[in-house]
Amino acid sequence: MTIKTLNGHDRLSEMVDRQATDLLFQNDRNALVYLIHGVTGTPVEMRYLARGLARRGGDVYVTTLPGHCTSLRDLVKTNEQQWCNHVCKQLAYARERYERVYVAGLSAGALLSLEASTRVAVDGVGVLSPTFFYDGWNMPRYGDAFLSTLLKLVPESLQHLLFHVDGPPYGVKDSMIQTSIRASYTRSAVFHEWVSLWWEGHRSEVAGNGSDLSSAASKGYPLFPLRTLSEIDRLMNRVKGHLDNVSAPTVILQATDDDMTGPRNGQFVYDEIASMQKQIVRLDDCYHVITVDRQRQAVVTHLKEFFRLSTSAPAPEAIQFAAKC
Repeated sequence: MTIKTLNGHDRLSEMVDRQATDLLFQNDRNALVYLIHGVTGTPVEMRYLARGLARRGGDVYVTTLPGHCTSLRDLVKTNEQQWCNHVCKQLAYARERYERVYVAGLSAGALLSLEASTRVAVDGVGVLSPTFFYDGWNMPRYGDAFLSTLLKLVPESLQHLLFHVDGPPYGVKDSMIQTSIRASYTRSAVFHEWVSLWWEGHRSEVAGNGSDLSSAASKGYPLFPLRTLSEIDRLMNRVKGHLDNVSAPTVILQATDDDMTGPRNGQFVYDEIASMQKQIVRLDDCYHVITVDRQRQAVVTHLKEFFRLSTSAPAPEAIQFAAKC
């Protein structure tokens, strides 16, 4: 395993459970921002934010959650406890090496950020488009109730065979990004991903040219297995019950027109956490995936100001790990 370094002493070269798709922006500063993508997403959806924060002077590490950036078959083998343990282990590693450590996550990654802040001492939390209630304008009115009923009726052993296909606007308002995602989420891609859930040999045949794996690492998965939605539901319920344990300074950012999880989610976090220093920011002209949508620069600015990162460092290039360990 090798890793390139930018500035001599590299405190993250031996990051625990690092993956080839993890991203690192390094200025050799005493502050680290640790970023968590959404479930079924990828580190790429955090890349613009990471680069922007690094330009403000902090080191930035973007993790890859277990089961991501490979295949849906890998995803359904993981659970929310593994995602949380992964985040906490990496944060604990970083805590030993930096004077200040901040954590921020998107969607279900925001829940992981909140959970991790109660287990590892952090200096600030960024909660981006938190997902507790599926009440966005593009969600069916019966969404939460229907999902709860479905999870009770379908045995866990069969939940990987049922799925929800992500459709327009894919959590983004920007039409060019929508077009790019639509090109990756073709009917053929959805079919191949679904077949791979029950036919183990399918993945190696399809991935022979690398195209499907490349899409998984850049665009994420085109569908949500019921098994994964079940794990997100467990995560939601557990974090809901322990929000009053969150005491670190917290900033919450959410779109006023979020298509998946409406502003009620951000307000819920604000009302329930015990943090003495907390702030809620509502963004217009964007949807759920605020880290890539039209207000992505505003997300950078608000996090930079809340985390009090300096502005003296140039923007480094991303470091991507050469191999899984």
